[in-house]
Amino acid sequence: MKFSRLLTIGFLSLILTALGIKITQAQRSTLPDTKDASTVVSLLSKLKECRSNGSVYWSYTNKNISIGRQLYSSIASVSFRSSNYTLICKINPKGTTKPFGTFRFTFGIDEFASDGPIEVKVYLDGKYYAGHTVSRGEIKTLLLDVSNTENIAIEFQARNKSVLGIPLNSYTDLYIFDDTLQPL
Repeated sequence: MKFSRLLTIGFLSLILTALGIKITQAQRSTLPDTKDASTVVSLLSKLKECRSNGSVYWSYTNKNISIGRQLYSSIASVSFRSSNYTLICKINPKGTTKPFGTFRFTFGIDEFASDGPIEVKVYLDGKYYAGHTVSRGEIKTLLLDVSNTENIAIEFQARNKSVLGIPLNSYTDLYIFDDTLQPL
């Protein structure tokens, strides 16, 4: 009798546990998904949809970069093989139901780098909008309103070192710390 009572209690516990798991899963499915594509998107995640001109090497690594005697975690780096590079992306195609509203772009050069400054210019729908020149040991942020923008272009101009007017074969590295497109 004790055995059948224990078996009944065990079986009842198993059923209630399974039912509790299903209720919990149902509750979770009604919560908003924080990783929904309509929230924050990285511009780098859209690179396959973009066009570019120039020669660079993109690296998607988390690397600690020293700027102002502090460490910052980068999300990517761009190594310039030529002095100019332009990236053009369609961020809000016509008819987009959930357009992006702001673009935050934070970038810098390691303070221990031997490379020269890099000029970064942003064009919205073909018109110059904003820019910064960043030198080693500096970090810069551009916060742009892109709510009425279909295309964004980012132009990078690296000032590579030269000896007697002959360019040296060195790479200039620009580190990216934030490149988020946020919806309206």
